[in-house]
Amino acid sequence: MIVETEDIPGAKVPEPNERVLKVVMSPEIGNYEKLTVLVSIISPGNSTGYHTHGSDEIMYVATGRGEGVVDGETKKIRVDSLIYAAKGVKHEVKNAGDETLKLICFYSPPIKPAGYFEEAINKAKEYFT
Repeated sequence: MIVETEDIPGAKVPEPNERVLKVVMSPEIGNYEKLTVLVSIISPGNSTGYHTHGSDEIMYVATGRGEGVVDGETKKIRVDSLIYAAKGVKHEVKNAGDETLKLICFYSPPIKPAGYFEEAINKAKEYFT
């Protein structure tokens, strides 16, 4: 399977954590059972907000630069940075640049649908069917 992530419709999260979430692969959309793959597109000056998940998350910085915070530790991030947040560990990504910061996020086990993520799943289901 080859997926053009740019074509997948996303769910827009409003400020102060403005970003677009696009679900690329997940059990809910029926194209992969073992993990969830999500693209998070973060506008300049915005962030993901400090949060946790019930799954491990690995984030790859595809574009942009900013700061990553994992369990209270802050580091600068840029293209090709990798961030790991274990299940239950608080984390945040902040776009400190003047261009879009794009993360490719991998959740294992697959993340449970809720909130804007659930909206993104529903948009992806429409796209993939």
